Amino acid sequence: MSDIDEKDRRVLDELRRDAKATTGRIAKRTAIPVTTVHNRIKRLEKEGVIIKYEPMLDYKKLGRGICALIFITVENKLAGGKAVDQEDLARRCLGINGVENARILTGGFDLALEARVADVDELNHLLIKELRKTPGVDKTQTMLVLEELRRP
Repeated sequence: MSDIDEKDRRVLDELRRDAKATTGRIAKRTAIPVTTVHNRIKRLEKEGVIIKYEPMLDYKKLGRGICALIFITVENKLAGGKAVDQEDLARRCLGINGVENARILTGGFDLALEARVADVDELNHLLIKELRKTPGVDKTQTMLVLEELRRP
């Protein structure tokens, strides 16, 4: 595990705010010398703290303005007695059009999916025709996201 100090955290906060920010801009905003910023970013990448850089998308402009959180209770055994592997089920759910990510949970639900769809009809199709017909999915509970706030 990497030893993350306050300077690392400030650099990471700036990268989270803008992954395309130059080392010069990060240095200016954090009051850390440019070469130090550069070296810390390279070290954090090498150590696997920074895994990758991803764009933040405007889903409305992509025609996928509805975000739904879908909580799943997994059926522990299928009809033939075969046990259901939650990780395998999560990966299968990721193959369904509109499902952006999957998380394995503790508590009252076993999986949580984030789905992005164009409209309620597409969400209905995702839930009824795709997800609920997936072997291992027992029950679902869906919540629509009204507003998304991101950490600056």
